[in-house]
Amino acid sequence: MPPGRRPTEPAAAPDAPAGFAGEVPELAWLRRAEAHGVPVAPMAVVPPQVEADFYRWNNLPERIEALLAELDPRDPDEDDVEDLLPTVAAWVRDHALLDAVVDTFYDALGGLPSRLTVRRPGAPGSPAVRGRPALIAVKRVWADDWLLAPSLARAHDGRGWLPAPRPVLIHAADLRADPAVAAAAARALGRPIRAWSDPEGRLARLDLG
Repeated sequence: MPPGRRPTEPAAAPDAPAGFAGEVPELAWLRRAEAHGVPVAPMAVVPPQVEADFYRWNNLPERIEALLAELDPRDPDEDDVEDLLPTVAAWVRDHALLDAVVDTFYDALGGLPSRLTVRRPGAPGSPAVRGRPALIAVKRVWADDWLLAPSLARAHDGRGWLPAPRPVLIHAADLRADPAVAAAAARALGRPIRAWSDPEGRLARLDLG
């Protein structure tokens, strides 16, 4: 997962620009801004397949299904859900990744600064230090899908209990809201946005809302 590697997903995200089908909206728009000459901060992208493989290698789909088997996802008892979700989150945080994946992850962080932000596209993320703390932060991001609100939202929407794998972005910490970068990106993208830049003034996060 070298910096800038494009994740592969089965279908275009609703707001993804033409030519970037298959990517979640923020990542697709970042790539489009870069293609139009806006400097984008170096970042590593943990592809969705890494998360999917992690679940599969650790038999998590089967274990989660067994744990939540007594719950009706269409109308679950929220107290019962809240009691069981910490167990699932702990499984995600505590299970190991394959050594080859860990080595590739550390290699991908090699060109990034020591102080990082680890986040899902569209979210502000949390700070981490390059190396093992960043790896732990990725798993913490995955585990956050098992908080009560997103878990109930998936169930109520008919998506089931398991979250869909999504990319994780890792880039410099200390971002700042940057009107100048936002204006440049808005001109490139043809729509108003909010933007945050890294300490070098490069686009690192954008919000289309």
